[in-house]
Amino acid sequence: MFEIRMPKFGLSMEEGTVTKWFKKVGDVVKKGEPLVEVESEKIINTLESPYEGTLLEIKIKEGESAKVGEVIALIGEEGSIKEVESGTSVILSTPAARKLAREHGIDLSKVKGTGPNGRITEDDVLAFIESQGGKVSSSKKIPVDPVRKRIIENLVKSYRDSVLVTNVTKVDVTELMTLKKEFPDITLTAFFVKIVSGLLKEFPRFNAHFDGSVIEEFESINIGVAFDTGDGLIVPVIKDAFNRSLKEIGELLNGLKEKVKSKTLSVDDLSNSTFTITNLGMLRTDFFTPVLNGNEVAILGIGRVEDAPLVMNGEIKVRSVAYFSLSYDHRVIDGALAARFLGRLAEVFENRSLLKEALKI
Repeated sequence: MFEIRMPKFGLSMEEGTVTKWFKKVGDVVKKGEPLVEVESEKIINTLESPYEGTLLEIKIKEGESAKVGEVIALIGEEGSIKEVESGTSVILSTPAARKLAREHGIDLSKVKGTGPNGRITEDDVLAFIESQGGKVSSSKKIPVDPVRKRIIENLVKSYRDSVLVTNVTKVDVTELMTLKKEFPDITLTAFFVKIVSGLLKEFPRFNAHFDGSVIEEFESINIGVAFDTGDGLIVPVIKDAFNRSLKEIGELLNGLKEKVKSKTLSVDDLSNSTFTITNLGMLRTDFFTPVLNGNEVAILGIGRVEDAPLVMNGEIKVRSVAYFSLSYDHRVIDGALAARFLGRLAEVFENRSLLKEALKI
């Protein structure tokens, strides 16, 4: 009998969630055949069977998680699973079923399982409770999926390991919106990435990581761009953004967007960012407090662009404005430096010649 264990698909992977079994219990499995689909760190990978035989048992069903190295299935000759071990009957049950049984003091040997090989599921335990006249809470327990787990870990680490401060400024982006009309196929986010890459050359302290003892400034400017997947944020990376053209950045963003939709992002697509941009303008948000991404020391949040009255040369004019929120680790970046960064950003956006120079158009 062979054990199929949860594989380690990435260096930082600690656990994975089974999203799909390509075989069911009792099916013949050939070596090299797709066996199970696993989601980890927002990436879906397919594990091919390393053995030939019959799929005898699925220990981790679809939607359940397991630590790296934990047994998720058994493959061998049909009938090789023993029903008795050391004189005691083996009770097959899901983790959720065992937890619910413990909470209600239920002996699982009295519950009839309806899962594969008679495995007891959570629904079986619920049915048993109701058959005994018991009442089950009407609340709904939602398992935390790998994407949400990763978000939780990053948020906790960010708040625990950094001194987070946010500076906010309002910027007149009328010149940008006018210029954008000349490039209808390029998104505003691409413009932001290109402009910010130039600012990071001027302010290298923002293009850095901090591990608590050493500040590491990077020569290459790799900008992470937050995408909303509906289940949480994911941050693919535009590598070497400063040396790329506006058009090239736009094409890369479109490609990453398609990968996000199809869930085909690779580990490389999500690695080595040195600064992050998150744009919530399309979600009717004016300003917010973005949270640092990993060991990065700063992140720029961009709000929606809307028309507003501004006083210019003593006259009230309608201009396009947006709020920019710069969150940073105060241990590494002083408030005055953050203010100068935002001031320079506003200067570039509000001056057409500086804007075109930054965009290299």
